[in-house]
Amino acid sequence: MGAEYIVIGNGVAGTEAAKNIRKRDPLAEIKIFTQDHYPFYSRPRIPELLAREVALESFFVYNLEWYHKNKIQLSLNSMVKEIDPGNQKISLTDGSNFTYNKLLLATGSSGALPPIEGIATAEGVFTLRSVEDVMAITRRAMGAKTVTLIGGGLLGIEAGNGLRKLGISVTVVEMFDRLLPRQLDGEGAAILQKQMEGMGLEFILGAKSKSIQEKGHTKLLELTDGRIIESDFILVSAGIVPNIALAKTAGISVNKGILVDDRMETNIPGIYAAGDVAEYKGRVYGIWPAAQRQGVVAGINMAGGDETYAGTVPSTTLKVAGIRLTSMGDVLTEDKGVEQIKRKDTDTYLYKKLFLKEGRLVGAILLGDNKNAHDLAQLMEKKVDISSWKEKILEPDFDIKSLLN
Repeated sequence: MGAEYIVIGNGVAGTEAAKNIRKRDPLAEIKIFTQDHYPFYSRPRIPELLAREVALESFFVYNLEWYHKNKIQLSLNSMVKEIDPGNQKISLTDGSNFTYNKLLLATGSSGALPPIEGIATAEGVFTLRSVEDVMAITRRAMGAKTVTLIGGGLLGIEAGNGLRKLGISVTVVEMFDRLLPRQLDGEGAAILQKQMEGMGLEFILGAKSKSIQEKGHTKLLELTDGRIIESDFILVSAGIVPNIALAKTAGISVNKGILVDDRMETNIPGIYAAGDVAEYKGRVYGIWPAAQRQGVVAGINMAGGDETYAGTVPSTTLKVAGIRLTSMGDVLTEDKGVEQIKRKDTDTYLYKKLFLKEGRLVGAILLGDNKNAHDLAQLMEKKVDISSWKEKILEPDFDIKSLLN
């Protein structure tokens, strides 16, 4: 018998891990357990599914045939009830048990619900994390004319735009004084907001929500300043909460996420964590590239390899047709030693800003033109000294690649 590997969760982290275990261990038994009803799909593309820009059939990255070919046993609709590290086994809610030599927790995260009175009990309040959520929201959207979105972050804006495409009028309520508070500074956010208002979205900023009440089918969102926003349903997009309950009850060390070292191993030898549920050096990334890389590292190490994770430069791109926006690295730095270079043209919604520390790029905002995002990310990762080019680097015809050689 080959070694037995169990992966809990079939997002990008769990799938990459299984793939990398299989590469190194052709005889291993690999089992993936997930609560999902569907095989692996791309979570960042969920707003596209909501907007009906992509059909469900073509939404899956790997179909069941792929699992079969790679001899990976995928159990859908399977809920793991507990982990017993002492006996190296897991048990499911249906009573079945499975043993493992190595275990990976890739249980992902759930949509956070902010502390708003009535939010957990009101009917017609949704979060958007899965294909099932898309289906429930789509059903609700059928007869709807208006929606209130709580949260003006990346997913909120993408989802809002998806619903706008279905002909629904969208109001976004954000508690910060600007959109995309993690990716943009005030100036950039104002330009994006103007552009999105031109597309038909409405924004209420600096708004704290107090309670959700129902009047027949209508939802009433009451703000702390007394304003009331009426709509047919509410979509909450207010960040994520790592799914750590399973790990916690098994005695695995957790903080916000499951604590891992640079091999993605937890405090219990043979048990690993990766993706949205993992916390590395005080950080839960919650972004696809980090989850992908962590999954690869975990899989290699579980199968006896030696690979280390060194963190991920956060980079996010807004997926809304007609808008080009990429934000990477640290763009909200308070550090006095950071130099800022920018180009701005409000008429064409152009706003580009670079953040340099000791001549090296530590952050970038590219709004209106993000075609150099990849090259700038390379400069950041390789810590290239660009101080002598800093005045030219944002000019449209400057060849950034020349600095990488």
